[in-house]
Amino acid sequence: MKNNVLNRLEAEVNAYRNHLVSGEFTAEQIVEQSYQFVMKQGIYYVLANHNSNKLSWDEWSWLNQQEYILGYLYELWMHNDMDLSEEFAEMLHNEINLDMEEHANE
Repeated sequence: MKNNVLNRLEAEVNAYRNHLVSGEFTAEQIVEQSYQFVMKQGIYYVLANHNSNKLSWDEWSWLNQQEYILGYLYELWMHNDMDLSEEFAEMLHNEINLDMEEHANE
């Protein structure tokens, strides 16, 4: 079930990317779609590489029942009320300090 969902997700990300670069869109339209593409790509990456062991068989089955899994997950993401800015700020803080330490030793 898991592999089926991940294969479908990968195909959906690739199809969406190909649709954006098909030549049917202006550069402005592609820029307007860039956040959606990055988030959809990120959703696939998280499920394929990090979060997949947390999902139960029932959850994978539920995802597999969705007509367009990537769109379904993107809509869930867009409608959640979590703000990840604190986590993002902490990550940037840590990375800046690490980079400063590495360059201080040069």
